[in-house]
Amino acid sequence: MDKHIIVVEDDQRLNHMMSEMLSSEGYQTTSIFDGLAAIEAIENKQPDIVLLDMMLPGCDGLAVLRGISEEFTGIILMITAKKDDFLEVSALNLGVHDFITKPVRPHILLARIKALSRLNNNNHITNSEFIKVQNLKIDVNSRMLFLGDDAIDITDAEYEIILYFMSNPGIILNREMIINEIRKIEYDGFDRSIDMRISSLRKKLNDTAPPYKYIKTIRAKGYMLPN
Repeated sequence: MDKHIIVVEDDQRLNHMMSEMLSSEGYQTTSIFDGLAAIEAIENKQPDIVLLDMMLPGCDGLAVLRGISEEFTGIILMITAKKDDFLEVSALNLGVHDFITKPVRPHILLARIKALSRLNNNNHITNSEFIKVQNLKIDVNSRMLFLGDDAIDITDAEYEIILYFMSNPGIILNREMIINEIRKIEYDGFDRSIDMRISSLRKKLNDTAPPYKYIKTIRAKGYMLPN
């Protein structure tokens, strides 16, 4: 894999936990504990991915973003203690690709990194590119889903779900991960809206009887879109 991730987090225990988990997955990691050192490390090392805490000694995450050269092309995933629309808008305007809230759950963090890396590596945001899994295709620019050559009429919520699955083929995604990614809220243990939308997607893909071809149910674990 050999992708380099700079972990910018002043909580040493959390920093080491994330770094060790990512190292075990094959990433090269560098731990940074304050904002000023983060700017220097990002500029000098040009990592593939930056995990950036919002609140840091020296200068905060927004100041780090302002201090990074506009030529930096890596992925930036910001870690926040709580949802704050104003800070998130400011961070997005400064180049952040996505957010993850504390407490950081390793499986969600890893899935988010893999999804962002896949999108970044394949330039899926360009007009001419599609995400392709089996005989499903998504045109990210037009937000259209195709089954073979046929366009499938889906809602915005269904689009976000199938995009998440197609960005993570072969990975088991549970309700908590899907709701956190799609709706940016914590899973309360009771919400079954994701199940209903997956059922609707299956009908539109003519895949209503198990064993499913596209979105498989993995008992007691979640769902998976096979490669």
